[in-house]
Amino acid sequence: MLNYMKSEWYRIVHGKELYLITGILSAVVLAANVILYAMTFVEDAFPYASVRFSLSNLLYMMTMLFALGGVLVAILYADDRKNGTMKNAIVHGCSRTSLFIGKSLISVAAGLICMAVVLVVYIGSAALLLEGPAAEPAVELLMAVVAALPSVVAIVVLAVALDGFFSKTTTAIVAFVVIVFAIPQVLALIGLRYEPIAELASWFPAVLFGNDVGVWPLDFTMPWEQLLGWAKCMVVGFGWLAVFAVAGLWRARRVEL
Repeated sequence: MLNYMKSEWYRIVHGKELYLITGILSAVVLAANVILYAMTFVEDAFPYASVRFSLSNLLYMMTMLFALGGVLVAILYADDRKNGTMKNAIVHGCSRTSLFIGKSLISVAAGLICMAVVLVVYIGSAALLLEGPAAEPAVELLMAVVAALPSVVAIVVLAVALDGFFSKTTTAIVAFVVIVFAIPQVLALIGLRYEPIAELASWFPAVLFGNDVGVWPLDFTMPWEQLLGWAKCMVVGFGWLAVFAVAGLWRARRVEL
């Protein structure tokens, strides 16, 4: 497995996929802050050219991290079957279980690097270009990212498992969207009428970090700001990580048998 991980990491480092998605995301957050800064020259009293407003945008779009985790896996391993990487690894004695674990670890590592670079550009450009103190909003954003991190890792593992389960990347993407977003949202809608279903829905990452987050500036509340809320974020993240990891390993071992 270590040899497979080394070869995959070498491929990713010397490829363009990781640099492409990191560059695009960095350009997007930089452009957003530049636009807010430019608006101060158009309107002197423009109220949204502040560090807090810029960084709060991600606070209310944390589920975007889940979507980007799936996109990252799809981009990194889109040509896996076409290039015969998986088949060659199996021929050389690497089990499907090892492939799943290796892909998951590599994907998480690549995602963390991508996230770190984009956050540096995001927070740094906001601090340089926009008004107001940067320390407090930056700490709030980083706390939110840490709270969501176990769920992000879980969803990356799910994306890897689905990529191995389905023979086509497009089918895996559809299944990913259904599991991560569609099913939780359907449960949340049903929960508007039935309280037990609402409680069940709140244990899905897309609902916890999406529907359960207040709307700025009317209701600036976050699930992770309280001790019990923080604990729930951890339980949800690590709980689903265990579920997706077990499901992925079970599928890999079943194929081997």
